[in-house]
Amino acid sequence: MARKLVCICNLIDESEIKSVLEKGAETTSHIQEFTRAGTSCGRCLPEIDAIVEAHQKKKPKNQQGKLELGL
Repeated sequence: MARKLVCICNLIDESEIKSVLEKGAETTSHIQEFTRAGTSCGRCLPEIDAIVEAHQKKKPKNQQGKLELGL
């Protein structure tokens, strides 16, 4: 499978970004901090944002606890 480069300046591919997301990163800023993607020219930031957003949509929602009203 061919690498899909997202950040050409820092040679970061989509699989590296997804790996960081799986390890707990939650924002584009986290991706920038851990991979340096999007920290040079910034042209890839919209694509990184889209990858982060798609990952967040796939994450299971936290179950809410039972609401105690004290009635």
